[in-house]
This record gives sequence, C-alpha cells and structure tokens, in this order.
Amino acid sequence: MATPQEKVTGVVRDEKGNALPGVSVRVKGSTTGTSTAADGSFSLDVTPGAILVFSFVGMEAKEVAANGNGQMKIQLQSKAGALSEIVVTGFGESRKTRSLGYAVTQVSGEDIKRANPINPIAALQGMVAGLQVQSGVGGPQASTRFLIRGSSSLDPYGNQPLIVLDDIVMDQNVVTPNKASDQDFGNILKDINPDDIESISILKGGAVTALYGSRASNGVILIKTKKGYSQKGLGVSFSADVLYATPYKTVDLQNKYGGGFGLNDFLKDADGNLSINPANYFYNFGPEMTGQPVTDITGKKILNNPRPHNALDAFRTGVTRNYNVGVSGATERGTYRLAYSNLYSEGVTPNNDLKRNNLTFRATQRLAGVLLVDANATYVQSNGRNPANVGSNGTLRNFVYGGSRNYDTKYWMSHYIDEENGGVNANDPTGLTYVFYSLFQNSNTQVENNFRGSVDLKATLLKGLDWQGNVSVNYIGINGENKRRGQDVGFGSPAYETTTSNTRVERYRSNLNYNTTVNRDFTMLLQAGGEIVKSTSKSMYASMNGYVLPDIYRLSNSNGKANVTEYAPNQQQTTSAFGQGSLTYRDYLTLNLYARNDWNSTLVYNDGHGNYSYFYPGVDVAWVFTDAFKMPKAFDYGKLRLSYASVGGGTNTYTANTGAYSANSPYNSANGASVVNYKFSSNTLPNQSLSPTRSTKLEAGLEAKFFKNRLGADITYYSQDSKSQIISFSAPIESGVSATLINGGKVRNQGWEIRLNATPVQTKNFTWDTYFNYTRNRNKVLTLPYNLDYVSLGYGDGYQVIAKKGGDYGTVIAGYGYAYYKDSDGSHAASNGKRVLNMTNSKGSSVYVRAQNYTQGASQQPVVGHITPDFLGNWRNNFNYKNWQLGFVMDSKIGGTIYSTTHDLGSWLGSIESTLPYRTKATGGLAFTNAAGTALENGVILDGVYKQGTVLVGLDGASHDLSGVSMKEAYDKGWVNPTAATSLYQNTHSWANGIREASMFTSSWISLQQVSLTYDMPSKLVNRLKLNGLRVTVMGNNLMYLYNSAKDHINPENLNSTGSDAMTEGSAMPYIRSFGFSINGSF
Repeated sequence: MATPQEKVTGVVRDEKGNALPGVSVRVKGSTTGTSTAADGSFSLDVTPGAILVFSFVGMEAKEVAANGNGQMKIQLQSKAGALSEIVVTGFGESRKTRSLGYAVTQVSGEDIKRANPINPIAALQGMVAGLQVQSGVGGPQASTRFLIRGSSSLDPYGNQPLIVLDDIVMDQNVVTPNKASDQDFGNILKDINPDDIESISILKGGAVTALYGSRASNGVILIKTKKGYSQKGLGVSFSADVLYATPYKTVDLQNKYGGGFGLNDFLKDADGNLSINPANYFYNFGPEMTGQPVTDITGKKILNNPRPHNALDAFRTGVTRNYNVGVSGATERGTYRLAYSNLYSEGVTPNNDLKRNNLTFRATQRLAGVLLVDANATYVQSNGRNPANVGSNGTLRNFVYGGSRNYDTKYWMSHYIDEENGGVNANDPTGLTYVFYSLFQNSNTQVENNFRGSVDLKATLLKGLDWQGNVSVNYIGINGENKRRGQDVGFGSPAYETTTSNTRVERYRSNLNYNTTVNRDFTMLLQAGGEIVKSTSKSMYASMNGYVLPDIYRLSNSNGKANVTEYAPNQQQTTSAFGQGSLTYRDYLTLNLYARNDWNSTLVYNDGHGNYSYFYPGVDVAWVFTDAFKMPKAFDYGKLRLSYASVGGGTNTYTANTGAYSANSPYNSANGASVVNYKFSSNTLPNQSLSPTRSTKLEAGLEAKFFKNRLGADITYYSQDSKSQIISFSAPIESGVSATLINGGKVRNQGWEIRLNATPVQTKNFTWDTYFNYTRNRNKVLTLPYNLDYVSLGYGDGYQVIAKKGGDYGTVIAGYGYAYYKDSDGSHAASNGKRVLNMTNSKGSSVYVRAQNYTQGASQQPVVGHITPDFLGNWRNNFNYKNWQLGFVMDSKIGGTIYSTTHDLGSWLGSIESTLPYRTKATGGLAFTNAAGTALENGVILDGVYKQGTVLVGLDGASHDLSGVSMKEAYDKGWVNPTAATSLYQNTHSWANGIREASMFTSSWISLQQVSLTYDMPSKLVNRLKLNGLRVTVMGNNLMYLYNSAKDHINPENLNSTGSDAMTEGSAMPYIRSFGFSINGSF
C-alpha cells in the first residue's frame, strides 16, 4: 500500500528577510529533495511527520518538521564570519572570500532589481565602495560610465573596467560610453535585462588580470545570470515593472525681466500701444514683466507676465514598461531556464523612445556522470529613436535658454511649420522653431541586433583533477538612419544618411584545475590554461545628395550619386597562457600566486616583429587571524589581505600600423632642380619600438565583523603605478605628420575605500541594516616623456582637462580663464594676483581680460581647477518588518570642478537668476550716464585692476595711468564710469570673448538617490491564488538633491561626456525624478 503524501510549500529567507534562492530542501534520511526558486519559495511532496533539512552555503543548517497545513516560513542564520562567504571570481568559478587577498564586492540580483528594475547598471550607484557610476543624460538608452578606483590611463576612455556576462567578454568598442556624438544611443549594456541577473561582482584587485588579462587592468564587473532550480514540474516567474520619469525642475531661472535689451525696450505705435520688440527678444534684459497689456510676437494681445514653466513645457513625462516571464525547471541531471522580456520606454524629450526584446535560454546538463555542460544563449533586438540632443551644439540647450522668460513654448511647438510655403516657420524671432522642427520632423534611429552565447564544459578526469573549456561569442550589428526633412521653403535641402557596423568577439578557453588535500593542515589548488580572444568589426557610411522624390529616404532616391564610404575592418587577437596556484593552511591562511603571458596583435607590425609578448605575475595573501588566535567573544571574524600584481597591456587596433610614406610628384626648386618629396598616409607616424604598457598594483585590506555579524568593516588601501603608456607626441611639420607614437608617462593612483555595515536593531519581526561607503582617490602624474609639461585628456572652448607633470590627473587649465595681475617693475606689487581689467574709454565698460591675452601673466593657461572629487560617500539602509521591506540610498560627491555651459549661456542671455543683481538700484546697481548720454542705474564695480599700459582720459578730463589701479579706486576718484550690468554679463559670458572660468564651480552634492518599499503578500493570499510567491515594490529614483553647491542649482550630474575628462555640464536636461512599481510572482 502506497505511503500517503502531503504537499508542503514555503519560503526561505535570511535573518534580514531577503529571499534565498538555491537553498537545498531535503527530507532527512532520504534522497527526496528540491531547491528553492528565485524568490526563495519551494514545494515538495513528503510523508506526514517528515523532517526537512534546509542548508545553504554560509548559513547554519536548519531542521524543521514538515507542515502541510500552511505555508512554511523558514529563516536561516548566517554562520559567524560567513556573510557573503562565497563570491563569483571568474571562469564560472566561486571561491570563499576568506581565501582571497584582494577586494571583491558582490551585489545580489534582488538588490539590483529593488533599486532600479529598468537599468541594472545604474542601480549599482551608491552600492559599492570605490565604484563611481555616471549615467548619461540622453534618454532611456544613454550610456553609463563606470570608474573603479579612479583614472590612471592617459587615454580618457581607457579607464573602463572589463564587463563580463556569463563568461562572455563585452568588447570595449561596444561598452565604451558615447564619445563624440551629441546624441547618445548608448552601448550594449542597455541590452541587459535586470530580471535575468542573479548577481553582479565587482573585482578590484590586480590579481583578476590573471583571470581576464590586461583588459581587466581597470577591474572587472562580472555579471552572472540566473539558471533553473530543482523543483517539481515547471516553475514560472513573472514580473511587470513600470517607471514614470518626471521633469520637475530646471536651473534657477529669473522671472522678472522679459525679452529685449533695455528696461524700455518696447515698440510703441501712434496710439501709445506697446508691442514686444522682436529684434532683441532672444535676450532677457528687457522690460520688467508687470502684467502690462502688450502685443506679443505672435500678434496676440496679452498681459506681459512671466511664464515660469516655459522651459519645462518643452518636456513630457516619460514612461518605461518592462514585462518579463520566465520558465525554469530541472531534472536529476540538469536545469533549464527560458525567459522573455519586452521593454518600451518613452523619454522626457519629444519623439524619443526605446523598444527592446530579450530572449534568453540557459541550461545545464550532467553527462555520463563526469561532464557538466552549461550553455546559454541570448538574443536582443533594440530600436532607439531620437535620443536627446545634449551636446554643446544641442537643440535642447537652445530650447531651454534661447527664448525669453515670457516665451510661449506651447504655442510655438504647435506652429513651427510654415503651413503656406513649407519648411520652418521663420516668424519666431528666437529661431526656436528650427529646434521644434528638428525634434518633430527629423528622425534619427538605431536598430541593434545582439546575439551572445557561450558553452562551458567541465569534466572530472581524476579525483581532484578536472578540465574546463569555454567557447563564447558576442555579436552586435547596428544599423542607423538619420532622416532630416528639408527646412527651406517647400521643404528644400533635405538630408539622409545611414550607417552600418558589425562587431564580433570570440573567446576560446581551456584549463586544467587540480584540487587536493596535501595533509590535514594544507589544501592546494593549481590551475593552468590558455585563452584566445578575437574581435572583428567593420562599418560603412552612406549619404544622399538631395531628393528625386520628396520624403522618400533611400539611397536610390538620391539626386545624384550617393556618397558611400566603407571603412577598413578592425581586427585584433590576444592569445594567452595563464596559471595560478593556491596553498591554504588550516582554512585560515592562504597564499595565491598568479601568472599570465599575453601575445597581443595590436603590437605586431606589418613585417611580423614587435614587442607583442608580455608577462605579468601576481601574488596575494589572505589571513583569517580570528581562526589563528583566540579572540574576544565579540570579535566574530577578522581577515588581513595583501596583494601585489604587475599588469601589461597593448593598444588599439592599427595604432602601431598607421600608414606609410609615398612619393609626391617632384617639384622644381628656385634653381630649376627637380626635388623629390614625400607624404605619409596618416597624420600619426608609427613607432616600431613601442613597448607594452605596464602597471603595478598594491593593495592591503582589513575585514572585521563583530557581535554576531551585527557590526562590520572592510578597509582597503590601494596604490597603482601606470607607466610606459602609449601616447601621441607632436612631431615636426617637416616629417609630413602631426604626431608620432611613444611610450612614456607614469601616473600614480592611490586611495582608500572604507565600507561599514551594522545591524543596529534586530528583533523577531524587525531588523534595521545600514551600510556606509567612503572612497578617496588621488591621481598624480609623476613623469611625462620628452619633457612634456602635460598631456591633454580633453578639450573645451578655451579650456583643457590635462594630466599635468608633477600635478594632478584631471587638472583644468584655461586660456579663457581670468588673467591675474603680475607686477613687472615693483610699482604695483599690491595688485599681484588680482583679476586684470581692460578699458578703452572712461565712459565705456571695463571688461575682464582673458589669461591668453595677458602677456605679462605667469601663465597664459593657468590652472583653474581639478576634476577629481575629494571623496565619494553613500549611505544605504534597509528596514525589514514582517512582510515589509523599506530601503533608501543617499549618495554624495564632494569636490571636483565642473564647467557649466548652462551658466555661461544663461548669463549671456540674462535668463538665469544670478543675473538679477545690479540691474536696478533696488538690486545694487549704481546710477551713471553712459557714453551715449543715457542715464542708467545698473552700474557695477568689477573686482580687479587695470592691466599695464592702460592710459586714458578720465571723466575729469585729465589723463590717468591706470596700470595696476583697481576699478573701485578709479571710480571713487571720479575717473571712470561703472560697468553696466548687462555689459558685465554679456562680456564675461560671451562665446567670442567670455571668461570660461566665470562658469566653473566646485561641485559638491548630496542626493536622495533611491527609496523603495516592498511587500510580500501573505501566504494565505498566495495559496489562494495558486502561487508560490507574490511581491509588490514601489520605488523612486533620483528623488532630490539635499545639498548642491553649483550656482543657480545647476544639475551637477548633467555632464556631456562619460569619459575620464568629464567636467562639462551643458545638456540643458531638467532635473528628472522617477516613480514606479514592480510586481514579481511565481508559480
């Protein structure tokens, strides 16, 4: 007679209420069992009275009597010193953190999903010490930049960490953030579905280069996806995520003065009726807006009042919807998971959206008892349309600041077309109808097809000896189209261009692993293997010359031959041999040795020679001293770690082989002789003696846990010297090139990372966990080759971000900075260091002098700032009460210089709030009569002294030498007029003659980054719905800045670049906060 069975269901959580997937649930004394699903749920048929044993790595095993009358709630406790005991380190392997001599941080997929269910990469912001995350501002598909432990490469885009997804290497060409374009379609990371992520590990130490090679010299972000779990029958998981992005604030705009240039800048007809003057409507130095009746530029009679929200009227509420369904299961020998995701996202700018479809399959299977196969494949198609144009010439910047403060945005957004003649409506004196026309009539799209897959094989050969092999491929094809409808009359002068690119990265790896117990005190791990990584990319560009037929965007419709350019394929290969050994004494003292040799094709010349082989070793030690000595009872766990690694590296494809000399046609010299001359096919001359780049890394750390893991600390000091970097050096013009390649430079990158965690409150139903991260990094440029004073990392208009010899990486210099007085003969020593002024007429305006125009100065490109922050800090909190979980993250950056084109343009136009002072007596202006004889009351005394040689006839009729004299002194003596406030703002911030330093600020901020509230539905409801679990989360992201040092509350994170030279704010995007909800369930 069959033994009666009953079904038991339940959910397993840790002591903090987090669901635990993959927990072994076994009937004691039998082979019957299962594993918990992704949400911690399980279901099992057992005999009445059975005892269930729950076990999980790093947790205390627990035995509980089965209960078929309701859902079981199981809570496992961490072993002392075992929190986050197992982490993924690479090659599909997991190791105990106690055996690692370098820093590793692992974030669970559940924490990622709770923080940001749409963008898993941006969700890392504020979670990891030493990791800086900067999200792009171009819309839902914008690039995200990572920086681990600061910048050390003299290539501003050479500091990106390596991204590895399930052993699939993401090629840097498709991971590197957007560089040049004002429209950012993002990189391949936007194709990762957060519901597929099981964990993300951030590997920071130099030892990881033995696993992943020189590409990992800036660290590794290792993403591990989910696989199926053992359970009876099919398991189905589903989720729906909806997020609303709400523009809620712009920079502080003034709402007192309208369009025009002068307090009386109205047009007046014969009857005295006022009209707004269209001639100067672009500026905001016009009449005060007091509700007076006027005729608007639209021809309508209106009351002249400000429109405080006209900048926000250009934007909309964005919405992102992401729907997921996954099917998983297992047999006795394997697991499988199939998942589909559909995402649709509308950005906050008109006509900007992203569509994405993900299909993922992963399966594991054990064959013949000795071979384990782990295969996964993912196909993603994404379609991005019209990302926000956010660059220095971007339409959005003109959108927000190019109109007056009484500009009717909504009207002109619906009247931007000349309905009678076609093309742009030219009646808008601000010209913003061209912006609206571009937004609504032009189309810039990009379709991406990404296939990535890998097969991992692991075979047991002998006891303790196994072989592991992996083959992976990552292919991404991109097709872009830019359709620009003609803006001229009759929709004339259209344009069409298309781009195609394909990138394929292949990786082949084979290695042997040997694990053995030497004796009762020692265990040993040995690994040796080889790897080949190949990448190939090619691209094509084509454009048409006008239309044959209107509004048909095809190359065949070109009015003349289409322009087609096919670029040379970009190919490179790195072949590697690697090995590592680990010797552990009594599970508390581990010595790890690493070695790797790369053969890099980027350092091979056309004739086959080159310094393309480089070897780099590493060593680390991990000592769990609390297991070696008897410690106080409160001291649960303590570990010291120390690591050292040497890393080599190559360069970009074709950098070493840039071209060749060829003969030009001879020319005749003055004496009639024929002179042979040559040209070079590239602007950069190759160097046949290039060596690999080199860096050495040193790291020391302490990990400690107290009071049963309720208090913990992880403190790390690191130092890295990067030298022999491959950089471009200016060459003599007679060489026929502008630059040559050289090795040189030494950059030292060092700092501290501190991670603190505590559980201040822990009761049966309530816990409070708090985490604090602190990061301090300093970059010093120790040497540069050929007596170079600096290497440029990036340019702006009149300023540069540089690596300065003897100074900081990320130093900012500015020829368009203020000139500072330098006394040459001792007659005006008291004026040294003060800003320099110029004046040509005592009745005119004094202006600040640019540094590059002041030859007496100590430097015509003075240092004006540094982009490296003083420190980064973030604070994360989780509160768990029964079925409720509340969390929030605060993030901060203190220090670092930014340049704001928003401030520059807004000051020049008079649109921002900081241009209100001095416009009238009421705001500090001085009364005076200008050169035209007009009485004004907007005078201001500039803080500076006149440059050498400033001699002019004063207001008193006498000649005065104003060299080194302050403007205040000259004004007080009645020699000069004050400067009109409008002239101050216009001259200081004009594009032609302005002072960029006037719009540079130290950027410090503290933000409420994220808040989430999660509720796990009670078991009675879940059972009634025939589900295993149901979870609802509401969240908000980028909620507010609690402190912002930038002038006029400029958004300090709206940076145009995502390279290491990022310091320019100017996207004109508003502040955007998002609110949403997520529903997750399984059955």
